[in-house]
Amino acid sequence: MEIAIAVPAKTDAGRAEIETRAQRLPAALRSLLLLVDGQRGALELDAIARRLHAPADALEQLAALGLVTASSAGVPHPADAAASIHEARSDSDAQRHLVLYALMNDATRAHLGLVGGYLTQLKLERADDAAALEALLPMLQTALTKARDARVAAEIIAGIRAAADTGTGAA
Repeated sequence: MEIAIAVPAKTDAGRAEIETRAQRLPAALRSLLLLVDGQRGALELDAIARRLHAPADALEQLAALGLVTASSAGVPHPADAAASIHEARSDSDAQRHLVLYALMNDATRAHLGLVGGYLTQLKLERADDAAALEALLPMLQTALTKARDARVAAEIIAGIRAAADTGTGAA
């Protein structure tokens, strides 16, 4: 299968994996799978995968697991209206998750360092959705306050919130 030139779409197994988490995908692969919608091209998804620090062959891995397949470019996967609405919500949450994860991860690396940021990084990795990451923002702010100061920590957290709201079209 040539995912690199096609528009990937979730298979039935891929949609089931989103719901059940049966295969316990690494966070980066799961996040990428959430964004596969039959509309985004492989190049766009590859760029997202790089920002997630996913393997270079992330789409191919998902295809090998039977979770994605090539679809016709621009043709949405047939689904009933309720499933389409649910998937749109999932995609919006997934995009917010990606933005929050990337920004929080970057702040942890830049300001907390390897030793100071280790536990924070573990918590970020375990956060499965945007709400879980948002719940970690106060903890990150406390850690940043200890490592830097309260003003810098507040600015970083405000920047993360603003970017996440802007990056997902939230108000």
